[in-house]
Amino acid sequence: MSTHGQTVSLGTGCLPVTYVSTEDVKASDRREYWEAQSSAIFGGLDIQMDASDEFQASFQYTSLANVIFSRLNSEIPHRAIRTAALASRDERAFVKMALVMKGLSVLEQNGRTTTLRAGEWSVYDTSRPYSMTIPYRVDMLLLLIPRDKFPTRSFDLQELVARRFSGRHGIGKLMWSLIPTTFNQIPEIRRGSSHDLADIVAQMTRLALLEFSTKPAAVDSRDALRERVKLYIASHLGDPDLSISKLADATGCTKRYLHMVFEPEQSSISDYILKLRLERAREDLLQPASAHRSITDIAYSWGFNNSNHFSRCFKQAFGASPRELRGELVGWRPEDSRKKQHPS
Repeated sequence: MSTHGQTVSLGTGCLPVTYVSTEDVKASDRREYWEAQSSAIFGGLDIQMDASDEFQASFQYTSLANVIFSRLNSEIPHRAIRTAALASRDERAFVKMALVMKGLSVLEQNGRTTTLRAGEWSVYDTSRPYSMTIPYRVDMLLLLIPRDKFPTRSFDLQELVARRFSGRHGIGKLMWSLIPTTFNQIPEIRRGSSHDLADIVAQMTRLALLEFSTKPAAVDSRDALRERVKLYIASHLGDPDLSISKLADATGCTKRYLHMVFEPEQSSISDYILKLRLERAREDLLQPASAHRSITDIAYSWGFNNSNHFSRCFKQAFGASPRELRGELVGWRPEDSRKKQHPS
């Protein structure tokens, strides 16, 4: 990161927030600097602006597990363009979400143009060309959510990009309340909570898009129920008693019906829960910030209640034991945690 970027964290284990601003950058270098910094976070962009303007803008960003949160403040008109060539060079595939807090912005994608004002939001696909025009001062939240969080069977994403949605009613209102509040609390959020929160944000966004989609399959009550089940699982993953029976009680459905609703996932609910727990545990094991935690502690924090069972499932899923995987951390030594954990 450039020396103009400042990273702030309130303490060990908390998520860091990086602040990027053109304020201390030489006026003649600001457009190029902004383009480089924006592209590093959001993917390749071409920034266009009036040469006579003294560009001034800033944004804060952080990663909440695999979701990138950022807040943009710009005082000068400009346009960010993602050309087909830039999109093709980026291996990452995200659904980008814009929530306008103040001012307005103009989004273009798939031949559709929409103006977003305060209290409105939209999404766009970073794997395709788009442009975002800031006609004057704006304050908005931008999220990058992995594209694979939006299965095509749920709705047609291309039907929904560059459309204007309200944050004042329905699920859109719930989402509008959730995302800014989450961003404001990020400096105090512990890393261990980031996975659950990222899943909740992604699933709330899917539910909001389902509400606005006109694709017949998208309004199927089974799709909506499956998303609610996933949301419940994500927010209760650390509960060792999480099971199909508990999900049936929480949703008021029979176990048989829940199994039927989950069939499109090509995975049983139990296997889905196990897969998600293993992925979360793996991410924690590879986090330097979690190096002081024992393998057993990490396993138990994600709902496992038997360390041997966890190790067997982990090796079967990833081809290496938890201890072997943790050994990939630079500077980590097995003897550092041998006294704190059971053999795995």
